[in-house]
Amino acid sequence: MSNKDARLIDIGKQIKLLRKKKNLSQLKLSIMLGISREHLSKVERGATPPSITLLFDIIALTDGQILITKN
Repeated sequence: MSNKDARLIDIGKQIKLLRKKKNLSQLKLSIMLGISREHLSKVERGATPPSITLLFDIIALTDGQILITKN
């Protein structure tokens, strides 16, 4: 697994944990973000990277709790 793949999976896991911490379903968060539930699922699994805009929206909704590393 490349470092890029590992970072995507890590970001996805953080998004999922924060979503659950806020008691939000994938459907509810996806509606709040204006994306499909399927797309959010792919982001959470690390199957697809979030766009910069989506990442900023997620960071705003999670009170800036996502940690992005450069490794």
